[in-house]
Amino acid sequence: MDFVMLGHHGVGKTSYLSLMYAAMRDGIHGFGLDARAAADHEALTRAAEYVLAGHPPPRTENLPVLELVLRFHGRAAVTLRWHEHHDLVTGPGAKPSGQVLTADGIVLFAEAPQLLEDGAYRAEMRRTAHRLRQALAERGRQLTPLVLTFTKCDLVCRPMPPGAVPTALLADLTAPFSDLVDAVAATEHLRGAVALVSCGPEPVNITVPVLWSLHHAIAGRGLALQTLCSPSRRLTPLTGPAAEYARLAPLFEPADRLAVLLTRVPSF
Repeated sequence: MDFVMLGHHGVGKTSYLSLMYAAMRDGIHGFGLDARAAADHEALTRAAEYVLAGHPPPRTENLPVLELVLRFHGRAAVTLRWHEHHDLVTGPGAKPSGQVLTADGIVLFAEAPQLLEDGAYRAEMRRTAHRLRQALAERGRQLTPLVLTFTKCDLVCRPMPPGAVPTALLADLTAPFSDLVDAVAATEHLRGAVALVSCGPEPVNITVPVLWSLHHAIAGRGLALQTLCSPSRRLTPLTGPAAEYARLAPLFEPADRLAVLLTRVPSF
């Protein structure tokens, strides 16, 4: 399964990914993650230690794809490929990245403090949201989650009650994305959510993007594979889409049960 992370340099993708990996290592409702490569495990673990100690993560060579193994109750289930993109397109007139058009889930990152204080940044995020809206319109009808992830929320000078998102703050942060939010809300096969995260010594909402993505993307991928597997083909030796469907099928009900952890997540 493929997930795309969209966000500019310095928005906090590395800090987020390292803390998310650390949080998911022990498992949540049976779901856990392992890096496929030992070097990636060491890099993510080290980065999480730095961030939790109040330091920026060490500079590392950015990999275009990070492969993680999704476990369920300790047993390897499927590979999750996390693709990092700094923008949706590579130049004027270029088409959206192929990963954006085919991803099983999309996470869009933006800095909360800059959104509230920098008009030029808000305008750039509005353009990004417009391009993403266009890309989503070019996709098929596979059930797909989208998470608007606002980083560095611990630097926002507003009181944030535990377990609640102030309505005014949520409105201000999502304002540049309003057309995108409306389009997703009006599209049956898209599932949108908002995560206000803090990546630091006291992480907040770190697992929301990944749990929301798994909750919807596992079902979406399963439904897409089901259309590729005719009843007669399901009786043959499992290969290709049928084999992938067989690996995912035991996860359908557990992924659906993740909803109990997401009841207070703002969604659209």
